[in-house]
Amino acid sequence: MPALKKQDILTILTHISRKDMNKQELLRILSDKIPNLTHLIDYLLSEEIILNKEGMFSITEKGLKKARHLYEKPPHRREKIKTKFTKRRGLIQLAILQLLKEEPRHGYQVMKLLEERSEGFYSPSAGTVYPALQDLLEKGLISVDEQTDKKVYTLNHDGLEFLSDIVHNEDEAFWEEWRLRLMWKQSKEAELLREEMGKFQLEFQYAMRGVLHDPSRALELVSIIKNGRNELINWSEQLVIKETSISEGRSSASADG
Repeated sequence: MPALKKQDILTILTHISRKDMNKQELLRILSDKIPNLTHLIDYLLSEEIILNKEGMFSITEKGLKKARHLYEKPPHRREKIKTKFTKRRGLIQLAILQLLKEEPRHGYQVMKLLEERSEGFYSPSAGTVYPALQDLLEKGLISVDEQTDKKVYTLNHDGLEFLSDIVHNEDEAFWEEWRLRLMWKQSKEAELLREEMGKFQLEFQYAMRGVLHDPSRALELVSIIKNGRNELINWSEQLVIKETSISEGRSSASADG
């Protein structure tokens, strides 16, 4: 994608992410900045990057991912593998590595154990588990023994080293956190947070482009970021106080009992 077109697309997505707007409003705001605006709007609609609902444009989840992809630099190979493990598919692959750390297993065993370790919350299918195993093979993190009736997968040295870099919990703690993360990633609250975070990242990168053209505005942007960070710090501190109070209340009630 040419650099100019890339920036034009990001500009459109940034404005639509701020609020839903109709085509006339978008043309009024951006037609002077983007000569081929109508063509780009049609492209974004056809690719489902933006959505036209009753005449109002809004950015889609695919659009937020597209914007993030356009802004981000291609990661180094090792960092790229680690980045993949932060996604839901990565959670499944991480759990598979943890299972293979215990002992070699075949695909059906992996599938049943994932369901068991999730305590019934997650029911994996062959269409999820076997492609995940194949992906881990291609990454060189596991090995397969095809001399038996069934393919038996084993965590190799690279896989163990990789797992040790990411997982620092004891086995029991790992599975508890894994269940919580799996539940969270599928929740409506997580979806809402991802959407707002995507919009924030889009807005921040748009602001950074402005700073590049006028470095004197950098201090203003720093101030905005500091204010937001301070609000997060205050929120986190209040959360800790609340959780401590609840924990102390439970301990007191237990002692009285």
